[in-house]
Amino acid sequence: MAGRVSATAGAVRRGAPGAPALARARRTVPRQAGVVRRPAIEALLERVVERRLTIVTAGPGWGKTVAVAQWASATDRRVVWLSLDPHDDAPGAFWSDVLEALRSCDAVPDDHPLHALRVPPGASPEFRSRLFRALEDLPEPVVLVLDDFHHVTRPALVEAVDDLLRYPSPLRLVVVTRVDPLLRVHRLRVENELGEVVAQDLAFDAQAVAALGAQRGQTLSSDDVARVLEGTDGWAVGVRLQLRSSGGVGRATRPDQDASEYLVEEVLSQLEPDVQRVLLMTSVTRSTCADLVDAILPGGAARAQWETFVPHSTFVTALGPDGTWFRYHPLLREVLVGRLRTTEPADWRLAHRRAAAWLVGHGESQRALEHAAVIEDWTLFGEVFVDSAAPGLVAAEREPLLELVGRVPFAELAPDARLELCAAALAVVTGRFEAATAHVGRARELAAAHDPDPQVAALTEILAASAARGTGDAVTTTSASAAALVVLDAAPLPTDAWPAYRALAANAHAVGLFWSGRPLEAREGLEALVRASAEARPLLPLLNARSYLALAEALGGQVDVAAQRARQVICDARELGWATYLQCRCAYTAVAWAALLRGEADEADHMLAIALASDLGGREPPTEATIHLMQALVAVQRGRSRAARTAVRAATESGAGLSPVLADLAWRAQTETARLVGEAPSGPAPAGVSCALTLLGDARVQVARGEVRAAVRLANDAREWAGSDGDALSETEAWLVVAAAYERGGDHVRCDTALDRAIETAAPDVLVRPFLLLPTPALAARAATRLSRHEGDLAERWRTVVHGEAAPHEPEPLVDPLTSRELAILGALPTMQTNSEIAADFYVSVNTVKAHLKALFRKLGVDSRREAVRRARELGLLP
Repeated sequence: MAGRVSATAGAVRRGAPGAPALARARRTVPRQAGVVRRPAIEALLERVVERRLTIVTAGPGWGKTVAVAQWASATDRRVVWLSLDPHDDAPGAFWSDVLEALRSCDAVPDDHPLHALRVPPGASPEFRSRLFRALEDLPEPVVLVLDDFHHVTRPALVEAVDDLLRYPSPLRLVVVTRVDPLLRVHRLRVENELGEVVAQDLAFDAQAVAALGAQRGQTLSSDDVARVLEGTDGWAVGVRLQLRSSGGVGRATRPDQDASEYLVEEVLSQLEPDVQRVLLMTSVTRSTCADLVDAILPGGAARAQWETFVPHSTFVTALGPDGTWFRYHPLLREVLVGRLRTTEPADWRLAHRRAAAWLVGHGESQRALEHAAVIEDWTLFGEVFVDSAAPGLVAAEREPLLELVGRVPFAELAPDARLELCAAALAVVTGRFEAATAHVGRARELAAAHDPDPQVAALTEILAASAARGTGDAVTTTSASAAALVVLDAAPLPTDAWPAYRALAANAHAVGLFWSGRPLEAREGLEALVRASAEARPLLPLLNARSYLALAEALGGQVDVAAQRARQVICDARELGWATYLQCRCAYTAVAWAALLRGEADEADHMLAIALASDLGGREPPTEATIHLMQALVAVQRGRSRAARTAVRAATESGAGLSPVLADLAWRAQTETARLVGEAPSGPAPAGVSCALTLLGDARVQVARGEVRAAVRLANDAREWAGSDGDALSETEAWLVVAAAYERGGDHVRCDTALDRAIETAAPDVLVRPFLLLPTPALAARAATRLSRHEGDLAERWRTVVHGEAAPHEPEPLVDPLTSRELAILGALPTMQTNSEIAADFYVSVNTVKAHLKALFRKLGVDSRREAVRRARELGLLP
């Protein structure tokens, strides 16, 4: 089946217009043949859309869509239309469609923030906040019509729409729905911001019945009109069916009766059998075009019959600006699908399969999965997922994609490599990395025995790398992603999924190299990935690569370049609405490292807190360890030994062994914490620590012993190693150890010379931190004197940094531990930000911040933010 789907997809991909046309069709006002203008309803809608929300509610067949579409075509207001379907009952898909609809409106200028936003794989509070702020900046009022809103049922999505309605903006929302929406409208009703149009308002009156009859060439008497209204209660479908009757006015067709028999009798039974079959087979899709008809019923005859029928049928609605897409009336489609499934189940399944193949070829792989799931063809489902749908896991369609994968009854099915990959993907995204590894292993075995498809092999290795990354296994991350790249580069016939697969594999490979202790190779890979993806959509792999590149540069000594790059990544992520994703964590950490080296403890605190809270999209132990090690260094700078020890312990317990690339950072944190409390290091530097740091540790021991010559010799050796590595931080520290040795020996001239050399080395990168950790007050005083004679940022930062707080007493421990989110909010308190500013940084509501603060105060036993900071520092929770 894989071959049939792929071959069909390839043939169609080279020919007919594809999914973009369908997407545009759903964003245009629909048109239906044989309708009459109804000025009273248009006037009613014109009045009520002044309010923030208008609900048009009525059962099937009342003409809701027709009425609103007629008004939208006649009004002078800016109207944006979006026809929803079940696919939109997920935040990612919903907001993607809403954004595209709004961006297509002339009222949204090209430089408006809405054009920069991209829906992330999970529609986070941050994204919604950015979206709502952008809507507030609309230059003029816009009416957004959401047709078929009854498809929106998920509580999270309903809540998000509720939030949209509470947010002040020029946007006016019109929802067209069969049933009362789940929205909370009481407040809007009290504030007179709710407009309501119901079935009684939509009912045909005598004038409309007579006009519709005249349009069809029927002259209706007043008695005829009265009989129609009496028999239908003004129900639009009933009126149309009665007027279609051969006798002019047919039998009663009330809205509370089953319309199926009337549709069968008055619509289907009057068609030729061949046309009936065309309608039956094409009813499996919610929207249809001539090319799709030809794919479902190949040969050309069905297409010709369909093209003759649809433009003139009153039960078919044209979609799109060019009228190439059509949608059957919901009642008619329900009848058609029900009859096809009941009477011809084999053809029903065949129609779904052929529709799926066509959709795959036109970039609608997720809709193809829906067809496969409807007919429970799980073999087809696995093929579509592996061949084209899996990249959606890092895009806006992640949530509906996961929901579809969740329908697969894995335990009931025969072993299949592609279905194992479906299960592995579901496990990776939900953080069940051990289960994902098991599924990947079974997929490898099955593929080796039965299915050597390169696409299967590539996705197998990508998922293996993803699972390993989630557990901090850098070796497997590197090897699996390298294997994926080999398969992808050797592929004879790349598919549409290949670019996304290659970006994922290259990204994981660079990350694996970095945490394996091969940062130079990692940087080469990251730079190549960024260059190759510079013009691509800003998907998570690219954001992750740029973020990692900033951290690699920061830890490699290019502090200014790293900080600049990282801030740009954060800025871009915020414009997109993606700044709380795990993929941004390294950028925050790079900025924190730069701030730490410059002595800006508050800024470092703030960035590390945001980095720790940026956990959407998974878990990554090495980045957690990096954050905790830097928190330890901040604590040392502030003289907080308990906080430093807590942070070092958290780093070692982060879920994986410390990466080789963190060896220097970890050794700094451990030795500086030991020096803070007057303890000797626990032992020699472990393997992986740079020669410069190892020699510096030995030199400090000699200084403490009063062995000046030995200390100077070791420090000079360390300085040479650091200089050859371009490590300005260690080189500065080496000069300061030389100064400390000479100060201990009473040679003040050489001490001052060494201090001057340290200042010269530190000045280009403004490395203030080494001067905040000098071992004796006398040396600190001499350093201050030397700094006062220098101009520039280094001396200025030195004069403004406060340091040397007294160590706190040992407090009573917490009875009720803080949650990770409470810890992140706590980390923002020393910055003295307002609740609103904290809420903006963490992309939550002010009420959420207040709730966290209330819990914090209770657990810490305090009544104010100042006391909370003091108590948290005593407990070692803050530096």
